[in-house]
Amino acid sequence: MDDRDRLEGRITDLAARTRAGDHLTRTGFLSLEEQSQAMQLLRSRDIPEREYLFAGGYPEADRRVLVFLPSWMEAEAFDPESVISCLRVRPRSARFTDHPGHRDYLGALMHLGITREVTGDILPGETEAFLFVLSDLADTIAGDLTQVRHTSVHAEKVPLTACSAVQRREDVTGSIASERIDSLVGMVFHLSRSAAKEHIDRELVYAGGRLVRSASYVPRPGERISVRGLGKFIYLGTGGNTKKGRLIARAQRLV
Repeated sequence: MDDRDRLEGRITDLAARTRAGDHLTRTGFLSLEEQSQAMQLLRSRDIPEREYLFAGGYPEADRRVLVFLPSWMEAEAFDPESVISCLRVRPRSARFTDHPGHRDYLGALMHLGITREVTGDILPGETEAFLFVLSDLADTIAGDLTQVRHTSVHAEKVPLTACSAVQRREDVTGSIASERIDSLVGMVFHLSRSAAKEHIDRELVYAGGRLVRSASYVPRPGERISVRGLGKFIYLGTGGNTKKGRLIARAQRLV
């Protein structure tokens, strides 16, 4: 059984358990690829959208948990803190820190034996980092996480509303032949159109959390684009033309 089959089996089981017991169930954190596979399965089984939702702890989360809702709960009444917690991690001494990055925090968690499905997005900043984790293991992780790379740290659980780390955004402007996603990916990441298309063909590009299967896909202004191995950006739309008739496009790269 491969990973896709295991994911489908897990989702099918959770959906059945929620309907049978009329109580909330959830997966662990899913990658963008897994979320795309989950959506395909949910639609193929005709499971109504009111019966489930995806939650990541904050609006722009990439890694998200699939939650199945009991019949008596509306999506608006769902409390994400029942499933997801946020840990704020700070160095114990500002004098002795080497400013760990995303890989350092992920490595520290893996060293503790924390599997990837337990951890959501990791948002490192200059003086602190925010880690999204499954709520039932949040206290254990906070107590065990004492070092990240060469830095001694203190981790504490804080409300999701206190997780205020914001990814820095870099404005990108360029000219494109059309609003096709291969043109936009090429503009933002300085790739040729053929190289951008190769990323799409290799199923590395997601728009709005869904796998992009065609290079001709045209994203909506405001849509979030993720390219595995390269990064993320928000497409802002076009405005005006160059002298040669090409479109002037704008985006914000998340760095």
